[in-house]
Amino acid sequence: MTQIVLFDLDGTLYDYNLAHQQGLKNAHKRWLLIEQQHSLEEFTNLYVESRSWVKRFLADTASSHSRALYFQKLVENVFGKPFTDFITELLDAYYEGFYNSMKLFPGVKNVLNTLKEKNYLLGIVTNMQAEIQHRKLTLLEIGQDFDCIVTSEAVDHEKPHPHIYFHTLALMEGTPKNTVMVGDSFINDIEPASWIGITPIWYNPHNKIPPTKREIHFYSFKHFNELVEAISLALPSK
Repeated sequence: MTQIVLFDLDGTLYDYNLAHQQGLKNAHKRWLLIEQQHSLEEFTNLYVESRSWVKRFLADTASSHSRALYFQKLVENVFGKPFTDFITELLDAYYEGFYNSMKLFPGVKNVLNTLKEKNYLLGIVTNMQAEIQHRKLTLLEIGQDFDCIVTSEAVDHEKPHPHIYFHTLALMEGTPKNTVMVGDSFINDIEPASWIGITPIWYNPHNKIPPTKREIHFYSFKHFNELVEAISLALPSK
């Protein structure tokens, strides 16, 4: 039976935090042309407050990640109105900084090439809107490496909801016992994969402690040059 390797995208294949911080810095530069006050820290706090408000009402939906909604709420909080020009300028500036800062973690491309040579099927299972995630994969030049790409927008549920995993397996005609899930989030990737019988492989470069007392069997790795071996241990019949 075909063996499947599923990957998370953000924070697993590239440094999401770095790209996000560069996006905010770029948006802040544009903000200073609109509203000539607020330090980067103050602007970031406004953003976080707006983000929290949006997530409160849109939990478990891809829209809960919408930067357009975050910046709309930020502009409304400061000016009292949704000035669309400001919202668009902030959104464009954020993604310009974000996209220009994305870089694959060292070794990712080699791993994908090796797994394809070994005839694994490769899939992406990711939260967020499809348009944004497809653009990231294109800019990272790895979209063509995957046989299946499933976003939370496509299934109307966010990880850690198990439906996104079941949907992906159905599309790939796979079973949990012949599948591994590679991700950086213990809550969104490792636990839910384990719940449904997929073998989880935790990308844990900083030696974090699992945030749960449940006994979960999983593999882990710190560098991508260790991943192929971890997969061969998790799916030993290959």
